[in-house]
Amino acid sequence: MANGLQRAIYNLANAVPLAVMTALAWYLEFKTWRIPIILLTAAVAVTVLFAFCFYYGKNNCSVKSINVSKIISKDSWLVAYVIAYVLPFAYMVMSDYNIVSLIVVALMLVLVIIPAIMALPNILLFFVGYHFYEIETESTGVGDYMLISKRRRIRNKADVKTVMRVFEKLLIDTKGEK
Repeated sequence: MANGLQRAIYNLANAVPLAVMTALAWYLEFKTWRIPIILLTAAVAVTVLFAFCFYYGKNNCSVKSINVSKIISKDSWLVAYVIAYVLPFAYMVMSDYNIVSLIVVALMLVLVIIPAIMALPNILLFFVGYHFYEIETESTGVGDYMLISKRRRIRNKADVKTVMRVFEKLLIDTKGEK
C-alpha cells in the first residue's frame, strides 16, 4: 500500500493539466517566460514523480482476491474535469489578478491534495490509456472503491477477480488486457 507522499503525488498529478494550460495562457497574455517555465517545470516534475510512484506501486503492491457485486464506469468524470476545471482557468484574464485571487487559486490547488480519503480518477492515467470504475464488493458492501484498469469496458462484474490495493479506496485491476 502506498504511503502519504505517494498519495499526495497521485492527487497532485490531477493539477498538471491546469499548470500547463495556465503556463500557456500566461505566456500568451504577458509574453514572458519566467512563470510559464516555473509552471512547466513543476508539471514535468510532478508527472515524473507520479509515473515513478505509480509504476513502483503497480509492481510492488500485494494482490488480493475480491468478489465484485457492482461495477460502474467513471471515465465520464474526467471529461467533466477537463471542461469544468481546466479550460476556465486557462483563459481567465490574468491582468486583473490580486492577492486574494492568488490565495483562492492556491487553496484550490491544495484541495487537490486534501482528498486523501477519497480515491479520484487521475487525468494523467486516463491520457495513457487507463480507465476508471467504481466498484462495490460483496464482502464489505462498500460502493466507493475506485478501480483502475487498462481494459476499456468492464461490463461483467465477474471479470474482476484480483486487484492490487494502492490506497484504502484505490485498486488496480491485475488483468491488464484492453
